[in-house]
Amino acid sequence: MKYSESKNVELKRKFTNNIFKTISAFSNDEGGKIIIGVDDSGTIVGVSDLNNLRLKIENQINDSIKPRPLFELKVKNIDDLDTLEIYVYQGETKPYYYNNVAYTRNDTSTVPIDNINLTQMILDGQNLSFDQMKSIREDLTFKYVQKKFKEELKIEILSEGNLVSLGLIKEGRYNYGAELLSDNGSFIQSFIDIAKFRLDIDTFEDRIQLRNESILKYYDDSLEVFNKYYSINEVVGASKRTKVEPIPFIAYKEALVNAILHRDYLLKNGIQIAMFDNRIEIRSPGNLPKGITPEMYFEGMTSIPRNPVISFIFFRLGIIEQFGTGINRIINSYRDTGTRPHFSINKNQLKIILPVINYDYTKLKDVEAIDAFLSAQPESSRKEIEDALLIDKTTIIRRLNELIELGRIIKIGNGPSTKYSKKGV
Repeated sequence: MKYSESKNVELKRKFTNNIFKTISAFSNDEGGKIIIGVDDSGTIVGVSDLNNLRLKIENQINDSIKPRPLFELKVKNIDDLDTLEIYVYQGETKPYYYNNVAYTRNDTSTVPIDNINLTQMILDGQNLSFDQMKSIREDLTFKYVQKKFKEELKIEILSEGNLVSLGLIKEGRYNYGAELLSDNGSFIQSFIDIAKFRLDIDTFEDRIQLRNESILKYYDDSLEVFNKYYSINEVVGASKRTKVEPIPFIAYKEALVNAILHRDYLLKNGIQIAMFDNRIEIRSPGNLPKGITPEMYFEGMTSIPRNPVISFIFFRLGIIEQFGTGINRIINSYRDTGTRPHFSINKNQLKIILPVINYDYTKLKDVEAIDAFLSAQPESSRKEIEDALLIDKTTIIRRLNELIELGRIIKIGNGPSTKYSKKGV
């Protein structure tokens, strides 16, 4: 019989103290099994003096791993050779520390948990969000929050009692949500960087950095920048004037709110908004909240916000109407426009692309037009590119193949379902 290592199985020829790091890791992850008496090749070599070994392991687990993990020790005999299997179960009171260090699994290796993931694990263990954590600040001011509550809810003064009822003070102390909303918070990661370009990042036009202010002011200021560059156009028809939004205001508003309220504030990056002539790209730090799949996210099944304290304030002010509906609003705002928003999710970032409706790509040269179109409309078919650029099929195919060879775009799939995207989008 042969064994092999995996993320959840570790083989040990003989007992060493390193097994306790792995027990910490399995407890912090999804559980696993350590088999003592099997070498790295998966061959059984056996162990001796099992009774003393079992007692030694149990005592050292009790003495050196805190809190005490859930585990079982089992002896197996195969071909007259004994092995000792340590079954470690996923812990209920994470994190688990071995000699004051918490570990996790990285493929078949055991490594210390980094500070960001350790903090998140502690929050999860206490059923807390980032914005519910207690702040050490006692000098926070709320002039901008006061201004918004006066304008929207006719509340003249925000008393300490109001701040308690709004969830910004608990047990006599401000929380991180209060600090994010305050005029003078100290989180270096709480900022929005807005840059205006032409069609690519090589044609820089303007930059606005929003820092050291209330996230409510970030929201209002970001809307002002949007209105500056994407104002409503009036199209004159045969019998009437029609107002046309280059980018639906509701789409930008919801994408902005999503970035502010659902970003991961444990990460030290800010929100980045890149405004182009044919699109807006909004990047927010962090991936989806724990327990939320991409399918749930796109279907609007995210009614539990990542940061409930600040989300509740935005709700009370009428900025959001209902939790978990923002993505559907973005998608619906592009309905029947012939274009669509694009969402991408990875480990450290959520990105939303909002394309300009009816952007005129025909004024650009072939390659520039394809490049610009795929920047705004990733995962587009050849026919969609052809229709938007008004270039014949033969030329489009030739240009696409040239760009693929140059490594500037990628081809996704085959046959009628083939799509094209810019590399890295």
